[in-house]
Amino acid sequence: MSPLVLVVDDESPNLESLGKIFEREGWRVALAGSGSAALEVLRRERAAVVVTDLMMPGMSGDELLRAVKAVSPESEVVVMTAYGTVEAAVAAMKQGAYDFITKPVKRHAIVKAVRQALERASLVAENRALKARLAELAPGGAGALLGDAPAFRAVLEILRQAAPTQATVLLLGESGTGKELAARLVHDLSPRAAGPFVPIHCAAIPETLLESELFGHEKGAFTGAVARKDGRFERAHGGTLFLDEIGEMSPAVQVKLLRFLQDGVLERVGGNEPVRVDVRVVAATNKDLAAEVKAGRFREDLFYRLDVVRVRLPPLRERREDVPLLAMAFLRRMAERNGKPVAGFTPGAMAALERYAWPGNVRELQHAIERAVVLTRADAVEVGDLPEAIRAAGPAAAEPAPPAGPAGAPVLTVPLGTPMDEIERRVIRETLRHTHGDKNLAAQLLGIAARTIYRKLDRDEDGRLLGPPEGGGEGAE
Repeated sequence: MSPLVLVVDDESPNLESLGKIFEREGWRVALAGSGSAALEVLRRERAAVVVTDLMMPGMSGDELLRAVKAVSPESEVVVMTAYGTVEAAVAAMKQGAYDFITKPVKRHAIVKAVRQALERASLVAENRALKARLAELAPGGAGALLGDAPAFRAVLEILRQAAPTQATVLLLGESGTGKELAARLVHDLSPRAAGPFVPIHCAAIPETLLESELFGHEKGAFTGAVARKDGRFERAHGGTLFLDEIGEMSPAVQVKLLRFLQDGVLERVGGNEPVRVDVRVVAATNKDLAAEVKAGRFREDLFYRLDVVRVRLPPLRERREDVPLLAMAFLRRMAERNGKPVAGFTPGAMAALERYAWPGNVRELQHAIERAVVLTRADAVEVGDLPEAIRAAGPAAAEPAPPAGPAGAPVLTVPLGTPMDEIERRVIRETLRHTHGDKNLAAQLLGIAARTIYRKLDRDEDGRLLGPPEGGGEGAE
């Protein structure tokens, strides 16, 4: 379906004339005689470009422009006016207009402006889709956001749905579950991706300094304030501010944050001049904020302001099937970073990783893999290369021998850049060759459930049934 061009003008002859011009260009066109009617159209379908008159009764073009950027931030806006002045053009552009056309409108001028706006909208959409694909595939930059567990896939879907909107996102989860990476994903997939992503760890900054760090201060506001300083909110203008561990914020700072979330205006410490800032807030905490509200330690009104889109990141122990995927991603990154020719894990090492409870979650797994890569003298990580807590977690501290069949399960070497699903399939197939197709034995060697082998191998990426693996039949069930 071709992109939609929405035309808004309170004068019917102009509205119909522009509609016919755009239809001759082969574009889909919607017409609205007022700003409120235009917003109704946008609520039903996103318009790639909105062409609006500036001077209209009721909702003006300026007001409509601001509303469009709130309701449909991906839409480009071209403003028309018979009162063409430099000041009006600058004001419209500052509010996010793509172009400015004066009346009487010339056909070639408006067609050129809309065509260029459509091209920009297309490029932005393609860039966002590309970033989404890279976020899914990149094992380095988004390692903690890799996962195939159903609960984790559901989390990623919510994040992707929330990202293009202006809604505040509240990330809940234990330390090390990847909350900052989730916040970065929301930013990267949003219309604010070209703007700054500014994180701040509220628990890491003393209470007396947090207000100044967030909102800035004026010269002389306190001892040592020798010059005016912009806070994190102003530095994040046009982008996203990530408030990590927001449950540690003091009541005084909570009040100022609430005010900002209500009207988008802040005051620097020691100042009384309001400063308007365009920032999207993503907050995170490992605390139960609802319980904090009941205990009187967190403002209820602020909690509801933050709790627009709530996302709980599951701990690693609740998605153990993702451990091999994450471990291989971290191994490839750490091997490249440290210049070590480490290509995989022995079955015993992988089994130990899957047995461990991971109280430190994905962050702990990452550090464990980095340590193992640095210390190993082999071309694959062995049980002895892992931290003692991981080695001691299971019944065996040494490489396990197969209970039946040939000893010495294989070490798999794969080239850098191999997709995670393909790596998993290669590991399973290689193990099945050594067990002569016995899936139960292969599952024991790999430390995974037999049903995982069926799920990974019995169907290809298109959902078609596959034949028996190379080197043997099905094995006893």
